[in-house]
Amino acid sequence: MKFKLLLVMIVPVLLLQPRLQAAPIQYEGALTSGQTVTGSVGGFGWTDDDAVNVDFWSFTSIAGTRISIAGTRLDTPLDLAFSLFQGTTTTDASLFTHDANFGGLLLRALADDEVEVPGPFGDPRLSSFLVPITSAYTIAIGGNFSDAAGPFRYSLTFQQQVPEPASPLLLAAALMLLPVGFAHRRRRPGR
Repeated sequence: MKFKLLLVMIVPVLLLQPRLQAAPIQYEGALTSGQTVTGSVGGFGWTDDDAVNVDFWSFTSIAGTRISIAGTRLDTPLDLAFSLFQGTTTTDASLFTHDANFGGLLLRALADDEVEVPGPFGDPRLSSFLVPITSAYTIAIGGNFSDAAGPFRYSLTFQQQVPEPASPLLLAAALMLLPVGFAHRRRRPGR
């Protein structure tokens, strides 16, 4: 009897409790070509898939563009790394994973230890990455195997090289040479 009474008292309280809301991924900002930004991350957030200790940046790019992204530690104990995803998201931060698709984002590249620096391991750099699809993109940057939990400061530099359309003068020259090529073709005997 006491169990039923307790159950009748507890169940309504639990049902009336406000539900915990999922915390969505929060972006630090949108990057433009030539821009360097700074931030602060935890020492292990990226490798632990802990979005609270990772910074998210977005940018938009056109298919065929070459992009370069460089992360630089500003505090020596930080081992910095980043992921490049196609798309942006407002998914629950608890779903973040640095090395796989998540929340509608498609993993395109990882960068870790490409640049030798003092401190643990190296800094991340992605050079001349060819953008496959015109889209928004997300960079998730954070600590990997740092010397401590942090927080630690970093800078992030973003560059885009948009391909130039073919020169109209070059196209005109090629079209003018087409008849010359046809005139020099040999005719086979008997045709």
